Amino acid sequence: MKKRMTLLWIAIALLAQPGFAQQREILVPKQVEGAPYAYTDQNDLFGQAYRWFYEGDVETSAATLRKLLTEAGVQLDPAAYYIVVANFTDNMTPIGMFHGDQPFLSTRLWGLGEDNLYYIYITRSEGAESFLSVLAVEKDSPFNQDLLAFIGLFVPLPITAAADKPVAAPKTYIDVRQFEVPAAFRKFADFSVLVKKDLSDEKVLARMIYDNTSRERWSFGLATAITSINDVDIIIGSDGTIIVEPKPNLDLATFAVVNYHFKPVDTKAKTFGNSFHALAGLRLATNIEPIIGVGGGFSLGFVDLGLFAGYSIEFANELKAGYSIGDVVSEEVDPFKLKIRGKPRFGLEIKFP
Repeated sequence: MKKRMTLLWIAIALLAQPGFAQQREILVPKQVEGAPYAYTDQNDLFGQAYRWFYEGDVETSAATLRKLLTEAGVQLDPAAYYIVVANFTDNMTPIGMFHGDQPFLSTRLWGLGEDNLYYIYITRSEGAESFLSVLAVEKDSPFNQDLLAFIGLFVPLPITAAADKPVAAPKTYIDVRQFEVPAAFRKFADFSVLVKKDLSDEKVLARMIYDNTSRERWSFGLATAITSINDVDIIIGSDGTIIVEPKPNLDLATFAVVNYHFKPVDTKAKTFGNSFHALAGLRLATNIEPIIGVGGGFSLGFVDLGLFAGYSIEFANELKAGYSIGDVVSEEVDPFKLKIRGKPRFGLEIKFP
């Protein structure tokens, strides 16, 4: 039985083993039609955005940049991701993101499509020229990253002065480029963004790493339940006698389980609403005892703690005809046949990641 359990865990570990070659690629976006745009900034929205950012009000600055883009005719898709670089000065060029109502400085992407990642460069320099380099590095899902460690627990495996006369409204230049994201980087990858005015410049205007991690439906955990009261096992004792071995009342039964979440989970921002899941697994014991059930709970940071309810199937021994308790048998004799026992299970689950 132990050999079968070990082989089962080894098979799971092999299935979860990540690829040996980590795919990496430099992504080169293409300018969208009409870019770069030249916009006569009558209300100096670019200057307003600079001042808000200078004063530390990042979200107001970002909202002002959004307004500038709208007035300049750049339509933003709420479902797309826009890496935005605002070249206020060479010493103050913030980089952020527009995606729905997500905070400007957020670096989270939740599973990209082929064509929903863009780059926007806003500047007062004519032509809006910039050098952009984006390194995409494929990575594993949080589930796969932590699964082998989980199995290893059980198997050793500037500002100018006002002029005296009216001056023309400044022009703001906006460059917009669109990426074609290869399939390998759409689910789980890091995007390292580097922006310079020119390839030959030593000064980097802005840099950021964006974490593209799809919302996850899978997790794993340890589920501990109370066993049925007055359970017994029929075994062969050390002297070859068939005996009844009672189980301790209210003995704890621990199961290693894999969970499927009904609603995908952002592993870095978990909520109670997306914690509900179905579970299936095996008891950590000599005999094989599978379990299925449902559960839910709340996040404690690295782990989640919750309740579960399920039903397990225990494969136990039952005496064959002709044998009884107290009989002495030799090693060559197998007096048992398989008995299947179903048991309701209720308890606590610690869930990762």
